[in-house]
Amino acid sequence: MPPKKSTKQKVPKTAPVGGATGSSPAPPAPFNRPNSQLEPLIEKLSKRHVYITHVDTKPADFKYKIFSVPVIMNVVIVLGILWRIKSIGPFYLHICYSMMGKYNETTIDTDNLPASETVNIILRRAGIFMIDLLIYVFIWPWPRDFFVGRRNGQFDNPIAWRYGVGFRGTEIVVRRSRKWDVIVKEPINDEHEGTKELFENLRAAMDPIWLSEKTGYLLLNKWWDLDWNMMVEVTQLVDKKVIPLDELKGTVLLHTQDFGWVSIETSSARGTAKEEEGRRKIIAFKDELTVMGKENLFFKWIELVQYESSKPGGFGPAEQAATMAKAKTMFEQQGVDFDQFWAKIGGMEGMPGMD
Repeated sequence: MPPKKSTKQKVPKTAPVGGATGSSPAPPAPFNRPNSQLEPLIEKLSKRHVYITHVDTKPADFKYKIFSVPVIMNVVIVLGILWRIKSIGPFYLHICYSMMGKYNETTIDTDNLPASETVNIILRRAGIFMIDLLIYVFIWPWPRDFFVGRRNGQFDNPIAWRYGVGFRGTEIVVRRSRKWDVIVKEPINDEHEGTKELFENLRAAMDPIWLSEKTGYLLLNKWWDLDWNMMVEVTQLVDKKVIPLDELKGTVLLHTQDFGWVSIETSSARGTAKEEEGRRKIIAFKDELTVMGKENLFFKWIELVQYESSKPGGFGPAEQAATMAKAKTMFEQQGVDFDQFWAKIGGMEGMPGMD
């Protein structure tokens, strides 16, 4: 469900951006005026879409390895298509000659061939035509869009992005909503069906656990595209110190009829403050165990808590204490000081299921 409107409106800290006048009222929570420092970015965005920006801090060599997979895959597809063209090209050329009245091995002599054999030849050729049509319609667009894809007259593809940005330890990711955004219409309306859709998609897209496991290139899905050209342009703006990098960490931008461009607070887009703290604590929990080379303990912990909390009778303080005793034994069997570990990540307060 979308967050409830607050009875208090926040006073905008920055000037209105994107079509709203200075005298217009501030949008209701959780919507805010975008920081005026984002104006160079906002003026390049389409009003039809919802945008999410965030900073990808995965290591550059990891990003290189991830990106090399689709590069190799698309190169293989192109080579396969070229082989297909080379092998099947003469066949189509001869058919064209035959249609122009030049007799060759593809010409069907219907006067001397049995009807059944003529039908077999026609069906066999129809199958060849269908295979090549499917290759052209469904397979060829993958490498075409990957290497030379264009949007609004500009190159907008992964290769152009990597050529313009390279591989960096800190990269800016810009996601653009897909066709679901047509139902959003005016999001500052709790009664509108599109508002619920908007916040559900935002919470899934900005889940910290999900983001922590994926580099920017892997965030493509049926709800979100990556705006390749915009990622190049905003990276250049950050490099030139036009936009501060901190302003792009978990920022949601969308256009409304009444308020122009607005942003949404990260915690509101993700869920309640309590949910946000729980996700943050889980990420810290997992990251610390990963650094220690004990990532398997994270999954064992999750399994243990899920199992114990699903037992009949509830999961009150006594049950939680018993679970902690089992977890402590499990940790210490692998050489991890349980009490010291929790002290290092700030205690168990806020951990989901351990209230």
